[in-house]
Amino acid sequence: MSLDQDNPSKPSNKWSFSLRQILFLGITLGIVVPALILGVFQVNNRFDTEIDLRVRQPMQQYADMLARGMGMALWNLDRGIATELVDAVLRNPDVVRISITDEYGKDFLTKQGLKKNAKSSLIEERDIMYSGIQTGRLRVELSTDRVENEVWASFIKSALGLFSQLVVSLFVIWYLLDRRVIKPLEALQQGASRLASGDLASKITINTRDEIGELARGMDKMRTDLASIIVERDQKNAALQTELVERQRTEDELFISRAIFATIFDASPVALMVRHMDEGFTIIDANKAWVRLFGRERMSVVGQTGVQFKMWKNPEKRVEIFSTIQAKGEIANFQTWMYKSDETTEILCEISGKVVSTGDKRMLILAFDDVTRNYQYERNILDLNANLEKRVEERTKMLSDAVNQLTFAKTELVRAEKMAALGALVAGVAHELNTPIGNSLTVASTLQDQVNAFSCEVAQGITRSRLDAFVQSNREGTEILMRSMRVAANLVSSFKQVAVDQSSENRRTFLLDATVEEILLTLRPSMRRTSHQLVSTIAQNISMESYPGPLGQVLTNLINNALIHAFEGREGGLVNVDAVLLDQDQVKITVTDNGNGIPSANLPRVFDPFFTTKLGRGGSGLGLNIVYNLVENILGGSIKVESEVGAGACFTIILPLVAPVSAVNNEHNHLPPSAATQR
Repeated sequence: MSLDQDNPSKPSNKWSFSLRQILFLGITLGIVVPALILGVFQVNNRFDTEIDLRVRQPMQQYADMLARGMGMALWNLDRGIATELVDAVLRNPDVVRISITDEYGKDFLTKQGLKKNAKSSLIEERDIMYSGIQTGRLRVELSTDRVENEVWASFIKSALGLFSQLVVSLFVIWYLLDRRVIKPLEALQQGASRLASGDLASKITINTRDEIGELARGMDKMRTDLASIIVERDQKNAALQTELVERQRTEDELFISRAIFATIFDASPVALMVRHMDEGFTIIDANKAWVRLFGRERMSVVGQTGVQFKMWKNPEKRVEIFSTIQAKGEIANFQTWMYKSDETTEILCEISGKVVSTGDKRMLILAFDDVTRNYQYERNILDLNANLEKRVEERTKMLSDAVNQLTFAKTELVRAEKMAALGALVAGVAHELNTPIGNSLTVASTLQDQVNAFSCEVAQGITRSRLDAFVQSNREGTEILMRSMRVAANLVSSFKQVAVDQSSENRRTFLLDATVEEILLTLRPSMRRTSHQLVSTIAQNISMESYPGPLGQVLTNLINNALIHAFEGREGGLVNVDAVLLDQDQVKITVTDNGNGIPSANLPRVFDPFFTTKLGRGGSGLGLNIVYNLVENILGGSIKVESEVGAGACFTIILPLVAPVSAVNNEHNHLPPSAATQR
């Protein structure tokens, strides 16, 4: 709210002045402004007059004199005469400069006066004539600084005098105004303020015979009259107040009672309607819950009987309800189908009502409860119970069949994974055996030919040297044959051990470096067909009592996983297999590669069954799941994977040196907490 609205007695302008300030300001401006205008006018007038008399007229005289005197000197090019004339003029201290140029504009004579740096100056120019011919041009410059300084000094003296006169005048005027106007007005204002605040006992007294004194005496008479009127008014108001208080109390109680009823009625969550107990049961009011339930506006039904619009699905039910109410005065839990505002949507309502009396009026209060959903729930529950047992039996059979199929499929996939690994092992070993066996066959056929030739030579007779050559040749051939057969025997021995280990789960004591080397020996043939390398660094003399078959299958699956996924689209890949002792009871085996890496979104699912990034392209999704089950269930250890895209992957296996007795038959029933089979 603005200041004017809050207190009309106070001015709203924040720059308002008191009467004392206004009078003082008006008198000051009335004296100062005319004095300033007159002073400025006089200064300008005097300045112009002084400039004209003391500068402009002498300058014109100097110019006329020099123009006439310089004609002969300039015609004769006599600078001496010209200088004497100019020096005579320069004796005036106001002369700043005199310049003389010839008819070609070239400088003939220039003299500087005593005042060199003039703030303001006047310039006069004349043509220099001789015998009617222009022989040059004269330029005279005089300063106005001295005249200006004298004029301003005179103005300052006048201003000081005017200021002294102003101060004295203002003091006298101020004293008279304060004693005869301001102080009486302030006393009058204080009396008016007391009247405004209700103080009618204090008199308003100003002992003067002027207009302000008469105004004060008039206000004091108004004070006494107001006091008499207010006393009379207070007596009448007291009687009226008593009557109004009683009437207000009655109205307040009635208003509160109506407001409470209206609030309860309108805020009730139950749909309520009030009707007259007349012939048509006219509708008086309906609450918000009723409006929400039926979707009809309150004003569209007030004053209606309900027959005008389609509300009852069965009109006979309406007649039955109102007949029961007229006979018994109430009705409870009567169910009937009704229509919403669109007159097509059906709802099942449970209606209860009671007749109430207010004075000589009888009204009917009806409550409507929508039980459509409960009705539908009951019907659905009955239908569901009828078919529940049959549906449960069918779902149970379907789930059982699905579980059996998944179990069989998983078992077959695991067996196929193992057989595929063993088949790859056989193919690799067969490829490696081809070289030593081929060499042995070549040496054996050569020896056979030599023996046949030697037999023919024996029949004809041989020499000692030929016999020695035959023996030496056979010795070299048998040595080559033995070396080739030893290589083949070692390959077969390693293959047999690895094959037996991978096809069985026998527990035995073995050296980790030797066992890993045998496993990698069977994998290197397949590595040679690629550009990738397989490097192992296994600490020596690590003895384990565990299951070499599952361990070999773990390493085989990890290395094959790297070859299939890590180096896709890359050449010159490197797979490292390392093993070191962690303590007296555990060994850490790591299989790392420098391949493509595993996306972070796939890392949590690496060991999950049937997860593969090569689904439909040869990936079964069980390779790493088998690794997880073998490490956790058979070997009694743990496995984790770390990887960044483009930086390869590292599988870390922690195994006990002495494996726990494993529940071998349950190895395939365990699922990892999270991860996927392939990258």
